[in-house]
Amino acid sequence: MGIYIFDKAHMEYVVLETGLGGRFDATNVIEKPLVNVITSISLEHTEYLGDTYAKIAGEKAGIIKAGVPVIYDDINAEAS
Repeated sequence: MGIYIFDKAHMEYVVLETGLGGRFDATNVIEKPLVNVITSISLEHTEYLGDTYAKIAGEKAGIIKAGVPVIYDDINAEAS
């Protein structure tokens, strides 16, 4: 609903936060964002996202779009 309202209000810029994970997130309706940001990867929500840093990072990477810059926390080597 928020995305619809932002569109009708002709917002120039909007910061959207994904919900749990990213691969199946509603924010993926934005086909060409200016940038994707993935914050730190931790062992949270393992029952939904996986039980390793790599699996969780894979789910969160679901917001990445071709040709769109990605900013991410490169602290955890397995997640990177």
